[in-house]
Amino acid sequence: MLSIMSRQMVMENPIVGPDFKRLFVRIIMPASVGIALTCVAAGPYPEPLSNSGEIRRAQPTLDSIDIWNLPLADIPLLSKFQGLKRISLWSEEGTSATDAKLKALSDIGFTNLNYINLNNCRLITDKGIEALSHVRSLTQLTLEGTSITDQGCVIMASTMSLEMVNVANCPGVTVKGLDALARSTGLKYFSFSSDKLTHEEVLSLIDSFKNVKRCEVVDTEHKLDSAVISAKGKARGIHVSVRPTGALQEMKLYDGKL
Repeated sequence: MLSIMSRQMVMENPIVGPDFKRLFVRIIMPASVGIALTCVAAGPYPEPLSNSGEIRRAQPTLDSIDIWNLPLADIPLLSKFQGLKRISLWSEEGTSATDAKLKALSDIGFTNLNYINLNNCRLITDKGIEALSHVRSLTQLTLEGTSITDQGCVIMASTMSLEMVNVANCPGVTVKGLDALARSTGLKYFSFSSDKLTHEEVLSLIDSFKNVKRCEVVDTEHKLDSAVISAKGKARGIHVSVRPTGALQEMKLYDGKL
């Protein structure tokens, strides 16, 4: 059995970003399980920053930070880290990250920031995506379990240069939003849920991919023929995998409702 560990150990997620770094969920696995986990260039853990004092004491050269519980008022202080590349806001409780915080991050004007982890950030909506669309350096967004809708998907597809997007377990996203992302010319790595899709709609999405190289479909209802889905992708040179759970189910953080 897996138990959630606060914010320490990491396990790879099957979607691999352009830099071959695994998107991760934090878990601890008992040694008795006897399973070896393969980590691919995971890099250093993000530096946790929860208040203004920690920001002041931190080295300005930090390029990866975890600010899930940093107050909104302290976010402008992050301008100290002009080389920042990666930000994590995911949390187990799921309500610390807000659209207002994303707007504050956007207002800083980061030019090197390429990755933001918003998994299980249930209060993030299309307004937050609109704010992030002004961060031109962003190429990777994990949005699993957020409250975005098709409008947010259209914003990402039409105004951002994303190479990797995870919108699995987002109840507000339908085939319309997924289709907009699928047709994005820059997207290479894509993860979504099939809960509101038919088998034929999933196949049609794969047909509409422009440059996607790797795709993960989360099928919690076990309604897809994974062999047919994978074969469809293979015929187009795309690695498509169908999984019964996403990261949030594995962490027992999602029951289909936000």
